[in-house]
Amino acid sequence: MSTTFNNYQLKSELGFMEVIGHVIIWVLLAIVTLGLALFVFPYYMQRFIISKTYAYDEQGQRVGRLVCTIDLASIIGNILLWVLISIVTLGIGYLVFTYKISAHCMSHTKIVGINSL
Repeated sequence: MSTTFNNYQLKSELGFMEVIGHVIIWVLLAIVTLGLALFVFPYYMQRFIISKTYAYDEQGQRVGRLVCTIDLASIIGNILLWVLISIVTLGIGYLVFTYKISAHCMSHTKIVGINSL
């Protein structure tokens, strides 16, 4: 069965106060871990945004949502690799790391609850 997503629209319902709370938590984690949490933060930021994104049909009815299934266990190898690359490249590797994070998170995202599938 072939499925087309042409008729669905993705909308993020991420609220301002949710973002502020998320930022406060990660600033505190960065301070406590002396910055090491910043290698994990981009994964969890992407996951946070994805988990607040919903699929709507043409009539504007919510029909599903995005679910990112990454967790610390699934990303720890990537994090260690990119910490090493970032140290060796004096931080320049971190720029590439941010692109790879988005790709990794999207590869571990699924749409759940769409009625017509």
